[in-house]
Amino acid sequence: MRRVPAAAVPVFAAVAGSVSVFAPGTSKAHIAYLIGFAAVVAAAWLGLRNISGPSLGAYRLVCAALSVWLTGDILYDILDRIAGPLGDVTPSDILWLSGYPLLVTGLVKLVRLRAPGRQRDGMLDAAALTTVVAWLFWQFLILPAAESQRLSLGMFVGAGYTFGDVMLFAATAILVFAPGSTRGPARYLVAALTLTLIGDISISLLPTLFPELSRSGQADRFDGLLLLANSFLAGAVVHRNAAKVAEPEDTQAQQRLHPVRVVFLGIALVVLPTVTGLHSFGTFVSRASLLISIAMLTSFVLVRFVFVVREQERIKAALAHQAEHDQLTGLANRAALRAELELELFRASGFGPVVYYMDLNGFKQINDRYGHAAGDLILVEFARRLTSTIRPADTAARLGGDEFVVLATGVDDEPGARMLAQRLRDLAEEPIQWNGETLHFGVSVGLAAWGPLDRPSADNLVAVADAAMYAEKVARKQALAALVEAPQTSVGSS
Repeated sequence: MRRVPAAAVPVFAAVAGSVSVFAPGTSKAHIAYLIGFAAVVAAAWLGLRNISGPSLGAYRLVCAALSVWLTGDILYDILDRIAGPLGDVTPSDILWLSGYPLLVTGLVKLVRLRAPGRQRDGMLDAAALTTVVAWLFWQFLILPAAESQRLSLGMFVGAGYTFGDVMLFAATAILVFAPGSTRGPARYLVAALTLTLIGDISISLLPTLFPELSRSGQADRFDGLLLLANSFLAGAVVHRNAAKVAEPEDTQAQQRLHPVRVVFLGIALVVLPTVTGLHSFGTFVSRASLLISIAMLTSFVLVRFVFVVREQERIKAALAHQAEHDQLTGLANRAALRAELELELFRASGFGPVVYYMDLNGFKQINDRYGHAAGDLILVEFARRLTSTIRPADTAARLGGDEFVVLATGVDDEPGARMLAQRLRDLAEEPIQWNGETLHFGVSVGLAAWGPLDRPSADNLVAVADAAMYAEKVARKQALAALVEAPQTSVGSS
């Protein structure tokens, strides 16, 4: 099916909504608005046919929000024609209010799809900023209206729209702060939410700031703005990359802290104390709401700070571990082994410490025949057997390839050293199963102790153990060669 260009939807809505801007309150403006809105909703539902995957459900909620808003407008017109001028509260308010949670739920689902398990920081930042905005709405919109009139259904409905705007602001903040791409359809969503907030707030403030304009029907000019906002929602649905809005960005982009995010959080921290200094709070309710908002904002910021500190500690610990350990096997690397050996030589006495240098027999043949995956399995399994055999005070290291070293500190004499060497050789007795194949390998072990040598350095001790291992490997190869040639010699001599 041919896709409608995303940019064409807001362009069409701007043309249809311009009638409301230049001729507010007229029947032509209202008809153009309804036709434009119906076309926008139809384009959104048709755009769903080009979307597949997990983001489809989220976009369905966006289309449902547009549909209930349009239904509310149509119902209002029908009731107005049947019953005449309507009051402050109508059945359409139920539909208009229900669109807010539908839209916010759809947007949150998109964020969860593109940042699975990584929404925490964005949610906390959005909650901090939303707390400030919610308090401003409460203090300067809801509370003055509640104090100037008795409790009524109309007052609660008006508060519901304000609460809906707070929900939209929270959704916008979450969409901006959460990891993932902010290009393509995401820009349409942010533009839609921003225009909706501007339109709703303007309509709410107009009767208070400019009552004469409200009475003359000038508020109808904002119908074009709201139509344009809804068209951006539909534009996000019909966008050719609509499904990609749920895909995360690269890892480096996810880890960067955007400067705008810092600016918004700074504004959130400054607004409450600034307003407190400039505005007097004469009622108990206004003072209580201020204290509650400050407590909530402080809690969000502190929790965010604790998570940041813990994440930094985790990263530092991970980097420190990587700097001292082999990534494949988890054993100590060459640098960590050298540091530990230097320390042991500084406090050495008697026979030890003892260095065991090991090289796997048959590893190259396994690697060449079965691939690196099989070779890595051999290395990881041998490292596991190694760590389960040595004592906690000993150090096991991988120098690279199939070369391993054990630094033993509790060996008191040569028989004990050779006994441990034999235990290390025995680690390769049991073969390893891999993809239905039985992998046999061995290990050659050479040792060098501090006591018998003339006070060696760390490098010298490792070199002596390496040489002893190499001698054992050569002797093993010679023994195998002699074993192969033995039957041929006996046949020839007979």
